[in-house]
Amino acid sequence: MPTAHLDDKFARSVERPSKGFTEYFDDKIPGFMAKVYADRIVGNLRYQPIGSTSRKRFGLGEHPIITMSAMRLEAEKARGIALSGGDPAGDREAIRETRKEAEAAAPKLTFKELVELYEKAAPALKDSWEQDIGHIRRNGLERWGSRAAESVTLTDTAKLMIEKSAIAKVSANRMRAAFTRMHKWAIEQGLLQSNPWEGTKKVKERSKAEENDKRTLSDHELVVLLKAIEKARLAPGIKAALKVLAYTGQRPDEIGGLAVSELRHLDDDALAHAEIPASRMKARRRHVWPISRPVAAIIREQLELRASEPLPVGEDPSGFIFASRFKERKRIARHSLSQAMRRVIDGLKVEGPDAEAIRSLKENPPTPHALRRTWTTGCARLRVPKEYRRACMAHVDDDVMSQHYDAHDYFSEKKLALDKWAKHVEALLSGKEETGAVVPFKVRP
Repeated sequence: MPTAHLDDKFARSVERPSKGFTEYFDDKIPGFMAKVYADRIVGNLRYQPIGSTSRKRFGLGEHPIITMSAMRLEAEKARGIALSGGDPAGDREAIRETRKEAEAAAPKLTFKELVELYEKAAPALKDSWEQDIGHIRRNGLERWGSRAAESVTLTDTAKLMIEKSAIAKVSANRMRAAFTRMHKWAIEQGLLQSNPWEGTKKVKERSKAEENDKRTLSDHELVVLLKAIEKARLAPGIKAALKVLAYTGQRPDEIGGLAVSELRHLDDDALAHAEIPASRMKARRRHVWPISRPVAAIIREQLELRASEPLPVGEDPSGFIFASRFKERKRIARHSLSQAMRRVIDGLKVEGPDAEAIRSLKENPPTPHALRRTWTTGCARLRVPKEYRRACMAHVDDDVMSQHYDAHDYFSEKKLALDKWAKHVEALLSGKEETGAVVPFKVRP
């Protein structure tokens, strides 16, 4: 076996075999040897403990992960321990066993504890964190809450994906994304070693909601849906939020999280508006939308309902306007609105003068976001100028003028558009206007 001075110069100059390895012994430190591979050098110290008849091998690490100089120092240290009657390899193994025993005896982080830790960190990580926590709590706590978080395996997550996708494919994919984000965060924090969701796959099949992602409602469908929502057995907050979506064309998450602190001049028809902070907006820009009379009436009804109920202990009086469970006064999650619309449509019977519209709603069920498309499409039919519609929807133009120079808030223009649509919907619901009728839009001088 060749001999060489096993230092950094050796690592730079030694010939690397294309296959297998070549062993070298150090010229100064007895027992210090290195296996030279094509891509690495593995160091070991061979020694015989005092009183033992067999030789042992003490691993010194790999170059280039550590330098050969560091490997030499480690070899000299280990050899000194062996000459003093010690056993470096045995000591290392004893430390490993002690560590394993300590880890086994230590209380394991439960899945529930992991979720609670993530819930505290989530607001700073993702805007729609409440939706993620909702998916995790609904689908994970009952199954794995008391189990050690590290005991959740790929088999567990794959079974959950199969069960969930059989019911709702879109929801299954969103659930998977939520769990994946939580486990990646846990690994970054050193709470877990692996992510059991990495081996799962998104559901490829597209649901009707995804296939019809440009779904809008006709006037007839909108009237049928709004009347069905009014009659349905839904939480008052859910019912009110769905109606406000239909009247305003705002994003479901923005309406679901509407707070008392975001309302301005609610009792003044000319000035009433909602002011959504940039932190809650998709484009990260403050958004103001005027409140029409029908919407103001819906909001006032919710505020009166809040005032009639005693506040839960610790409840902020400036909390959310709409709630899926009123006494809890938690903000409405997007999935709650989606589920409510689905239940309302599923409960309709294809019969009577509205049979055609009901059949269309059932065959091509709209989502809450479809109410936003319906608003902008309907306003276009009412001849509302495009820039007014864009302003109401908080769509941001990406040209230089819009980004840096045009500071106009379009309040009066947005009010004209929202009032026009509200009057149109009110006329449809009252029967004063036939579905499909178009009233020309008149811009005030």
